Amino acid sequence: MSEDCTDQLHRAALKTGQVYFGETLERCDCLVWDRNKSGATIEVASDLILPRDVRLISAALRVDQPCTVAWQDGRKIGLVYAR
Repeated sequence: MSEDCTDQLHRAALKTGQVYFGETLERCDCLVWDRNKSGATIEVASDLILPRDVRLISAALRVDQPCTVAWQDGRKIGLVYAR
């Protein structure tokens, strides 16, 4: 299997992070379930509806990335890293 193929697979993360959003940079804590080079799946504590553009920060995963919300199903949210 080539290295490019493995980069496309989601890797389990299970680390904590924060999602920043809005003009006043509100934030909420999240759990990062998995991630790959193009995005991540997170879970927030409540059924908070996030705006389209957010920033995911996780010191444990060394991630500080602007993102777009691709989908949301209750508390689970799919993020795509902005390029």
